Amino acid sequence: MCEKTKVYVMFRSSGLDHRGAWDARDIEQKVMTNEGMLSELEKRCEGVEFVGETNPIRVESAIESVRNLQEELNGILIFGPPSGGLIETGLPIISVFPMWGMWMAGFDFKGYEGRNILTDCLPVVRDLEESVFPARIAGLAKKIKLIQAVSKMRNLRILSITDRPVLGSYETGFGDRKEYEKVFLDNLEETFGSKITTTTQEEMFDNIQEVKEKEAEKIAKMWIDGTEGIKDTNEAEIVRSARLYLVMKELMEKYDCNAITTEGYGVFAGYRKGNIPSQGLASSQFCTDGITATSECLINSLLTQQLGFYITGRPSFNGDYIIDPFYNVAIIGHCECPFNPYGDERRASYVIRNLPRLKKYEGGACVQVNLPLDETVTAAKISMYDKKISVFTGTAVSGRKFFEDWEMLACRTKLAIETDTKALRENLDWRTFASHRAVFYGDFREEIKNLATLIGFEVVEEDRVKSKE
Repeated sequence: MCEKTKVYVMFRSSGLDHRGAWDARDIEQKVMTNEGMLSELEKRCEGVEFVGETNPIRVESAIESVRNLQEELNGILIFGPPSGGLIETGLPIISVFPMWGMWMAGFDFKGYEGRNILTDCLPVVRDLEESVFPARIAGLAKKIKLIQAVSKMRNLRILSITDRPVLGSYETGFGDRKEYEKVFLDNLEETFGSKITTTTQEEMFDNIQEVKEKEAEKIAKMWIDGTEGIKDTNEAEIVRSARLYLVMKELMEKYDCNAITTEGYGVFAGYRKGNIPSQGLASSQFCTDGITATSECLINSLLTQQLGFYITGRPSFNGDYIIDPFYNVAIIGHCECPFNPYGDERRASYVIRNLPRLKKYEGGACVQVNLPLDETVTAAKISMYDKKISVFTGTAVSGRKFFEDWEMLACRTKLAIETDTKALRENLDWRTFASHRAVFYGDFREEIKNLATLIGFEVVEEDRVKSKE
């Protein structure tokens, strides 16, 4: 069981400092107490433990309390402006202006830029329109849940199956690999505290040979029963991918990991001991079940997907990223994809297919998921080395409108996203963000931007043209 996220909460006033012309009885009926405001938040922040006091506390006392608890704390929630001493703790801070409870003059919003500080506004009296105050509380709870998402990353244990530990053969930056990996891992430890365990492809390959056929056939049958068709592959190849799924699951249990990435695809096809079957169906099943499983040892993608899952409750589709300025679309493509893009019981239809660029009926099986269209989506990517996060939004549209042979082109699952491609091209940065993006169904731009603020990363809005100063 995961430990609760601990947030230190403090109030700089009683909430009654500027009560207008009300008498004591009016105040009691109309003005929310600090306890009342915190209670409203607690209802919406399951898994978060608020420690601290609801009585107004002196800044010096709060700083001392935070320092004594710092190893246990994941963030600070302060109703009032944060002091320099609290900022210096380095903990993520959410600073709330308690409107009508104090004046705003103490809030240095400009000075908070570049700090791990998010701000919000919550009046101590309820709004005239009844639906507004709950919406305010829900917005504040979203920000607290970002601290919760970051705290959960400390429990993330990634199994990377590669012969080139720890970052594999694909996205390993430019220049000196050793230096890149050191900075990457140092930043990962400092920011999230997530752990990466590695094992060899040989262990995986040998274990595949030991899988009982009956067990693999059960998994294959489940995939076949759920599909709307099979194309250029067969049951034997699907069973091979099911064998890989069972071994990936077994190795995660062996190494006590809760996320996994494999070399996959091109590296699998050229493995020295023999062809390793596609992990397309295996990764799709894991992601559908809420376990992040990313191909090609794309650790940056995996971290993006895991963070996004904690924030949105939805799995994501990670894939190669290309831009078509004529049609004004970005295209994401890969050979695995969760079957439940909304993270609930709704399922997208899928076709089981052969792996591209291999002969038919070889190389295991992968999946073409027919993702929902005419929906807002968010594409994001973290760069641990550079401490940056990219984000853009757009509308999922049908690629069949543009290319007759859409399903035959490159990767099996593809998504076209209508967006500002002029800005995407202007902001293109392969060196920092490499060639993949993770796509979430829904508009999560603000959550991504706020997350970047809390962890001290620079955010790059790829679909926004940079102002020229």
